[in-house]
Amino acid sequence: MRRGTPRFSNEPALSEVIGFVLIIGIIMVAFSMYLVYGVPVQGRENEINHMSTINDQFVSYKIGIDSLWTNQQENIAMSTTFPLGTAGQTAQGSTSIIPILQPVGSSGTLSINQRTTTPEIFTVLSNSYISNTTGITAVGPIQIPTTQTYSNAPSSLLINLSTTNAFWNNTAPGSVLISGNTWIATINITPDISDCLTSGTGNNVTYMSSCYGSDITITIIKNGVTSLNRAVVYSNINPNTPTPYSVNLMNAAYGLQSVISYPTTLTFSKYDPSNQLITTTITAEYAYQPQTYIYSVPLGSLEYSTNNNYWISQSYYYQMGGVFLSQIDGSTYKLPPEITFAYNGNGNITANIVAISYDPIDSGLIGGNSPAQVLTVLKPDAGSLPYAPVSPNTWNATINLTTPDPNAAFMWAAYLNTAANLTGGIPTAYYTVGNTTTGSYISFLGGTDGNPHITLSGKTANLSVSVQSLGSV
Repeated sequence: MRRGTPRFSNEPALSEVIGFVLIIGIIMVAFSMYLVYGVPVQGRENEINHMSTINDQFVSYKIGIDSLWTNQQENIAMSTTFPLGTAGQTAQGSTSIIPILQPVGSSGTLSINQRTTTPEIFTVLSNSYISNTTGITAVGPIQIPTTQTYSNAPSSLLINLSTTNAFWNNTAPGSVLISGNTWIATINITPDISDCLTSGTGNNVTYMSSCYGSDITITIIKNGVTSLNRAVVYSNINPNTPTPYSVNLMNAAYGLQSVISYPTTLTFSKYDPSNQLITTTITAEYAYQPQTYIYSVPLGSLEYSTNNNYWISQSYYYQMGGVFLSQIDGSTYKLPPEITFAYNGNGNITANIVAISYDPIDSGLIGGNSPAQVLTVLKPDAGSLPYAPVSPNTWNATINLTTPDPNAAFMWAAYLNTAANLTGGIPTAYYTVGNTTTGSYISFLGGTDGNPHITLSGKTANLSVSVQSLGSV
């Protein structure tokens, strides 16, 4: 043995310690990598899936509200559940036994009429024919035959018939012919012996007493096609009736409202070889008058706002029949609101509005991770705006959305422009759209000939809503 040589060595033990420390180091590196990358990725996926669920719930909510107002289901509560956060909503896998390996669950808030500090207001300003403001104004009666020009659409255009000898065996019944540009209407005295028969056949038939056996019928021909053929308006008429029988050509059942453009000239003539029609006249009735009309309502909203930890924070909200998404870089609509436009050619425009609003006295806010239940009721004061049911009925109209949220203002302007030009096909020469310091607007200019070129219709649907927590899941 050499001098100075150790009698034993601990090198093998030292190598085991170093190896163990390296293994611990590798585990810590892997653990740290998972915490830094794996947990956020899992948390981001959970929050993306959760926001997708929120989107689906708002779509379902919109469909439910649409069903309420279209079917007039008043005072019936519709229940919708929204999961407020990801905690407890998603599976965590085998790592759930180690809390530090789980992503932190996000939370959210569901609020009613809390979206902005001041209410968002929807307003329609128009110069229109407005119904039922001063009662009915009648023009006439005017004797037939005649030719009449109507600069404005009447609410009723009555053909008044006083008859004599209107019996089933009359061989030369009379009629009144009304002709427009693309249509013809004929109001006939039509013999109908079946009105008087009671029993028997052949020569043994019996008849009802005091029976005359003639009907008043109407035939409509549009663009050369018969759309209505001898439809009975009055059955078994009495020729001695003291008041005339009146047929309203503006009745929606006859389908003439949509084919008459005003101003229009109509020709009225009479066929009466047996002097069956004593007098025939026309009376135009106007149940509306032109005036400036303003409708304004605070819209309110039902909004879900998330407090995401791993993904961008977002807010979904339902307003005016639409579903909207708002985040830090702007707002957009996921489903469009209930405002639609259409171009009918020759400068004629149609605008349909359903003003769906929340009761401004409703207010609520709930936050956390557990689900929340929203109860929504259609109030019984839903109705229609008083625009006259004639086409067209408006000279000019402006729709305003007042909001303190600049992102919402730009989004509304973009939607109104898209709905008018791309969806509705309205040339930009007939409208202007843009933003103001208080919101956004679209204005329809109408024609330059002094006649109305806009058909405006509006419905209202007012909602009452409440929210409550369902507790932990």
